[in-house]
Amino acid sequence: MIGRTQRKIWYAIALVLLATGGLTGCNLFGQQAAVPETATLPPPPTETPLPSLPTLTPTPTTEALPSPTATKVVSTDPAKPTLTPTTESPAEVGGSQPEEQPASSEGGAQQVSYVVRTVSVVGDTIVNGSFEEGFDENGVGTGWQAFDNGGVGKRTYMPELDPMHVSHGEQAQLMQLTGAGNVDRYMGIYQTVTVIPGETYTLTMHGLIRSSDADDSNTPFGHRIEWGVDYEGRGYWPVVEEWSDTGWNDITLKDRSPIINYITLPIEAQTDKLTLFIRAWTKWPTQPIAKFYVDGVSLTGPIAGEEEVIRVVTTKGEEGMPTTGGSAIWLPIAGVILVIGFALWEVRRIWTPTA
Repeated sequence: MIGRTQRKIWYAIALVLLATGGLTGCNLFGQQAAVPETATLPPPPTETPLPSLPTLTPTPTTEALPSPTATKVVSTDPAKPTLTPTTESPAEVGGSQPEEQPASSEGGAQQVSYVVRTVSVVGDTIVNGSFEEGFDENGVGTGWQAFDNGGVGKRTYMPELDPMHVSHGEQAQLMQLTGAGNVDRYMGIYQTVTVIPGETYTLTMHGLIRSSDADDSNTPFGHRIEWGVDYEGRGYWPVVEEWSDTGWNDITLKDRSPIINYITLPIEAQTDKLTLFIRAWTKWPTQPIAKFYVDGVSLTGPIAGEEEVIRVVTTKGEEGMPTTGGSAIWLPIAGVILVIGFALWEVRRIWTPTA
């Protein structure tokens, strides 16, 4: 009887030791999962390398890392940043650079790096496209020049202030042609801008046409607004090889609810200069009054000579460093639970009297 009792006691002690060993192994495994390998941490930035000590964890330096001077950007206007010139080329400063080594919220180190890139500033190349900057003495918007092919009774350029003819701001450009006298009479405005060869720009223009003979079936489509481009930047309208119609039909002078039309389309620059021409065209040699309204003209794309230095920041966690509480620690915990459950079952079976 005594021998049976002793065996039960030793059996229970062995099971308890087995469960305790399982819990200890789980704790060690979890600690290994939470502590990063020292080999993955960056060495301290000292001139003399420290000897490799496998059992020690290097103390991270509190000394601030130097910031690169080649990427300094000085801006007085958020819309058009002013850049400080640098002697280094973008290729020399364009690589990934370490910035700082902050600790992550889960205990692991993070690698913060950035890439420096130089990009062109995108904006409107047209000056006074909304005609809000005023008009010259001849009635042409500031920044624009006038042209025509002669043979016209009267040509008039003037500011337009009636809100029903204005799409942007409070003013628009009005070109009025009275008494054409000959077929195919033109008047218009143009502007030369600086562009980047090979880049694509977006032309946008708003406007409408009114005439005294808009409802005359004998003169259909008698008044048009067209645009043309000289890709060499010359201010001479006869060199334009192709004129494009806006598709806007004229309405009567009495219409009190006019619709302001618009176009938007891409234009690819071929040289470093581009001249945009906008012309008002009266086809028939009658004596009409034709009014051509233009507003909201823009040519949007990369601005030549204006660049912006940007810094793209990327943050990466150290590789090979599982965080505490991850899925790796649940495997030994599940094993320990099974061992404890088996031990309790055996103890209950040993101490339970058999029939």
